[in-house]
Amino acid sequence: MITYRSITTADPEYSSEKALRNRALRVPLGLTLSDADIAGDDKPTHLVALDDAGTVVACVLLEFPGDGTAHIRQMAVEERFRGRGIGAGLIGYAEQTARAMGIRKVNMYARVYARGFYERLGYRAASEEFIAVTIPHIEMEKTLEGEDEEG
Repeated sequence: MITYRSITTADPEYSSEKALRNRALRVPLGLTLSDADIAGDDKPTHLVALDDAGTVVACVLLEFPGDGTAHIRQMAVEERFRGRGIGAGLIGYAEQTARAMGIRKVNMYARVYARGFYERLGYRAASEEFIAVTIPHIEMEKTLEGEDEEG
């Protein structure tokens, strides 16, 4: 069973989260997660998916820039766990976390190859493609429905 929870940079799972972000997001591009990349890691909300053994199998950062929105960053799922709905579950958990803070709009800079995944979750393109971290990205956004609103 997969469980979703929030962690901090002081939690033991943080080192596993950083390692996953490096493996899934940087190494395939010939890069390494640098000290500069993690310098502000104490600011965002860190959300993780844990397997039965308590191993981090997916992660995402959720930032609140103060403009009434939430920004999703650094979404990663361990390769052997992809295609099982864990990423979708983690995004759902991120949206639930944002909603609980009164946020009604979430955005992200998604890798273009992941666009279909996010569209299936209700996100829509909000920009033209652009290059970030050496590969094409697109801004995507979603307006969250409140739990007390009808469908």
